[in-house]
Amino acid sequence: MPRNRNKPRARRKPGDPLHVAVCIDTRDGPGRERLLGCYQYALERNWRLYLIRQDNADEIAKLAGISLDGAIFYDRSRELQEAVKNKDVVCVETSARHLPLDDAAVFVDDEALVRVAVEHLRAVGFEFFGYCGLAGSSPSSARAKHLMELSGPAGHTFEDQRRDGQMDIEKLMRWLRSLPKPVGVLAFDDKMGERVLAACRWAGIRVPDEVGVIGIGDDELICELTLPRLTSVALPTRRIGRAAAETLERLLSGESPAQRWQRVAPLEVVSRASTDRLPPARPAVLKAVDFIRAESHRLIGTDEVAEAVGMSRRTLERAFNADLGQTVHDFFVELRLQNARRLLRQTEMPLEAVSRGSGYSSLSSFMRMFAARTGKSPREYREHYRRQGKG
Repeated sequence: MPRNRNKPRARRKPGDPLHVAVCIDTRDGPGRERLLGCYQYALERNWRLYLIRQDNADEIAKLAGISLDGAIFYDRSRELQEAVKNKDVVCVETSARHLPLDDAAVFVDDEALVRVAVEHLRAVGFEFFGYCGLAGSSPSSARAKHLMELSGPAGHTFEDQRRDGQMDIEKLMRWLRSLPKPVGVLAFDDKMGERVLAACRWAGIRVPDEVGVIGIGDDELICELTLPRLTSVALPTRRIGRAAAETLERLLSGESPAQRWQRVAPLEVVSRASTDRLPPARPAVLKAVDFIRAESHRLIGTDEVAEAVGMSRRTLERAFNADLGQTVHDFFVELRLQNARRLLRQTEMPLEAVSRGSGYSSLSSFMRMFAARTGKSPREYREHYRRQGKG
């Protein structure tokens, strides 16, 4: 359990700022968002922060010359973590990677994360489920366990030795080929999701018809540039970073946290093309779907779709509902909602511009649709997403 910190360090005077090492890997979105959450809290309290960027021996040796009160970690080596703890400082982790070493930890609830991912895959029609994990990672092992518990005999797992890139991808290709289809595959993170998509391309597997892929972290730089674009579970990583700083301050004040291991629920599944699977449909309906996807940002309706595919509106409506189980209008609304969410997350566009960019001529109609589908106004959604942070 955390050590007693009622007595401040002799070198510190009342009112002196805390000296905190921030050992966070900032090479990708999840690390940067955690760092931002920590920094926002620290700046409010005038902490002195030391950003430790590397895990190598030279960087660890520098710790000898730094006087610290505490440290916050994310995705760093056990050697670095042990070197910091040897300085007799309080350590708070922002993942579940090295829990026995930490005084406290704040991390995503893996069971809730896997549940929302599996629910999404089920909702879009996948019958089987896979998990592509990272060998040697305890959070990855936990996610694999949760997937098997949720999916039972329909579940399949694989441990990859690499997290990203296309080297040594043959074993992953063989595993993907061996899976029963259609299968939805949850990857350890977005980098791994990109690797799974590459393996599908190399193996000639159709995404998302045969294999759907969903990542974790919603790193938009990765998710928007993959082919096809990667569906991902968004995480409140900025809030995790801030909560870790709050926990560290309480521990250094001699308080005990309500929970030593604080689990934080994921935000939402951000749906993209890698899981956008359709049931079997006649060619005219598929042509209509392609037209709607391409033009959903414009002010068009069912009449324009019917004209584009050479059918009467009534015939198109009957065929669309029979094959896809929904109306053309409902399909439009779902695509426009996805686009609106993306614009609200990624841009500072005024709501009027978001409305037009999502295919609505009336701001009031757009706001009614958005609130009905999400339970929040567009402004509330944007503010909530920014406040929670993700990555």
